[in-house]
Amino acid sequence: VPSPTEVVVTSTNFKTVLDWQYPPMSETPHFIVEIKPYKLGYYKIVSTCVNTSAHFCDVSAEINDPFDSHWLRVKAVVGSQQSEYVETKEFILQKHGKIGPPELNLLRHSDKIVVDIYHPA
Repeated sequence: VPSPTEVVVTSTNFKTVLDWQYPPMSETPHFIVEIKPYKLGYYKIVSTCVNTSAHFCDVSAEINDPFDSHWLRVKAVVGSQQSEYVETKEFILQKHGKIGPPELNLLRHSDKIVVDIYHPA
């Protein structure tokens, strides 16, 4: 069974997702995702991404400390066979996460301009 490829973790506006690619197969592959927070020191299963057929996993709820290092890994399961895990590089939300721009609204009231600023989506 081939391992997943192009395994990447990204985060935008605190939504953190692990993505991967997998070749088409005659039998539907399922995937298991695990996370290893630095402070924990070992991998634990991401309960929302066990036997998933999707090629992504939202791990936002798993990252409690934005300054902590995390590693993620994923493996494929096809029938009774499974691949080796593929591990990501170190991920630190504070360092690698992106925050989008705020939303702005400008209104003119007679001789005044009102600027409303909203947090990113």
